[in-house]
Amino acid sequence: MMKKLISIVVTLFVMLNVIAGGDDRDQGPVESLDSVLEMEPVTDKVVVGELEAQTMTLTNTEDEALAQELAEFEARLAEEARLAEEARLADLEWRAEFEAQLAEQARLAEEARLAEEARLADLEWRAEFEAQLAEQARLAEEARLAEEARLADLEWRAEFEAQLAEEARLAEEARLAEEARLAEEARLAEEARLADLAWRAEFEAQLAEQARLAEVIATTESGVEITVAAHESCQETLGLSDYNIDKFITSLAAGRLYNEGPQLELGTLFSPHRWDQYFDCVEKLSK
Repeated sequence: MMKKLISIVVTLFVMLNVIAGGDDRDQGPVESLDSVLEMEPVTDKVVVGELEAQTMTLTNTEDEALAQELAEFEARLAEEARLAEEARLADLEWRAEFEAQLAEQARLAEEARLAEEARLADLEWRAEFEAQLAEQARLAEEARLAEEARLADLEWRAEFEAQLAEEARLAEEARLAEEARLAEEARLAEEARLADLAWRAEFEAQLAEQARLAEVIATTESGVEITVAAHESCQETLGLSDYNIDKFITSLAAGRLYNEGPQLELGTLFSPHRWDQYFDCVEKLSK
């Protein structure tokens, strides 16, 4: 836009100079077309901006003045073109510097934006990372607390089960001790009962033996009762056999004691005194 504006300003300036310089030339003589064509033409093409070239034919008398004006005009145009070119180049240089500054500013702004984005991304990443670390720490702490609670529960359960086992052991020992005590009492009671039974049996046996020994099995001629005790004692003392004792008792009960005698090794003894030793022995013991 600035370039076009400068070009338009320069074009207008040149056009105004051309118009101003043409006023003096309009007062000179105008030759006919034929005479102009016979003369050696002096032509110059001047292009200002977008204006078309103009061809001017001069006479010999006006050649030097017109050439001088034309030279001055061309010099002014060249100077103006130079100045315009310098202005254009300065503008281009300024534009280049300005665009370079804008590009540098844009680059710096882009670098700052990218750096800010990187910083924000880093902050976001750090925040996410710290959040992850915090979450991991929280989960680790929860896991640690849960593990401690589990271990404490296991320890409590172990202690509780140990207490239960100890109580069960003590209860079992008490039960076994009670059973042993009851068994011992039962054993002692049984022993006492058996001892009592044995004592009773022995006592009854003694009573029975005493009754048996006190039983009268016969009576001597003198009227002395012969007890079992006296009889057995005399049997042992005199060495009487069971056969002779049975024979004595049977004969005594049948009233034929003196019709039979004891059986000895040499035969039956029929002496009148064959039963006297026995009678003397039982009478002695019965008295």
